[in-house]
Amino acid sequence: MSKSKLDDISPNPERGSGKPAAATSAFSAGRRANVGVASDLVEIADRESVYVWDLPVRITHWVNVITIGILSVTGFYIQDPFMNTKGIAADNYLMGNVRFVHFFVAFIFTANVLFRIYWSFAGTKYAKWHQFLPITHQRRSSLLRVIGYYMFLRKEPPAMVGHNPLAGLMYTLIHVFFVIQIITGFALYSLPFSGGFWPFAFGWLNVLLGIPVVRLVHTISMFLILGFVIQHIYSAVLLEIEERSGLLGSIVTGYKSLTISHIKESRPETAPDVPSEKAGLKTKGKRQNGS
Repeated sequence: MSKSKLDDISPNPERGSGKPAAATSAFSAGRRANVGVASDLVEIADRESVYVWDLPVRITHWVNVITIGILSVTGFYIQDPFMNTKGIAADNYLMGNVRFVHFFVAFIFTANVLFRIYWSFAGTKYAKWHQFLPITHQRRSSLLRVIGYYMFLRKEPPAMVGHNPLAGLMYTLIHVFFVIQIITGFALYSLPFSGGFWPFAFGWLNVLLGIPVVRLVHTISMFLILGFVIQHIYSAVLLEIEERSGLLGSIVTGYKSLTISHIKESRPETAPDVPSEKAGLKTKGKRQNGS
C-alpha cells in the first residue's frame, strides 16, 4: 500500500480519538472559556467593598468638575468673545452676564477649594494631606514603582487603597494652580473698584506684576488645569481597566472593590500606631462570596 494511502487511514494527531479537528478545537476553546469564567468568579468572591472616599471628598470633587467647566467656558469668552449679539451691546449685555456668571461661580469654586484644604487636615485617612505627599518610606518607594508603571517598566501598579503617591503629588500641584487661579482671578475682579476690600486684598498683584502679566498667568493656569483634567481621566480609566476595582464608580459611591491580596499588600499605608478601622479602612458587610 502506498504512503499516501496509509496517511489517509492513519489517525490524525489533531483528531485525538478520531474526533473531527473542528470539534476538538471547539471543545478546547470551551474549556479555556470555562477556566476563564471560573477564574473571574474566584476573583470576584475574593474581593471586599472598601470605603475609601468620604462624602466631603466626593462632593468637593464634583463641585470642582462643574465649576471648572463653567469657569473655563466663561473665561474663554471673556478672554476672546466667540459669540456676537445683534443690536446695541448695552441692551443685550452678553459680556456683562458672562462675567457675572464667571465671578459668581468663582466664589463657589474658591469656597470649595478652601474647604478641601481644610478637609485635608480634618478628614478621614484617605482624605488627609499625607495621602498627597510622599513623606513615608513606603510611599516614596511606591512613588518609584508608580513612575516605573507609567514608563512601561512594570506590568502592574503598586497596590494602593487611596491615592497612589504620584497621583497625590499631582493633586498637590493642581491645588497650587487652583490657588494661583483664585488670587489672579480676584486681582482682575478688583480692577473696577476704586477702594475697599478687593483692591486692598488683591489689587497689589496688579501693581506688582502688571495687569497683562496677571491675565497671562490666569490664562496659562487655566490651560494647565485643563491638561490635568485630561490626564486625570486617562489615569482613572487606565487603573479601572488594570485593577477592576470600581475606581470610576467609587467617586460616586465612596466604595472600591479590592481583592484581599490588594488590601494586604497596601497595609503599610496604615500607620503602625493607628488601627485600620480608625484609619478609614472600613469594609462594607462581608466578603462578596457571602463567607
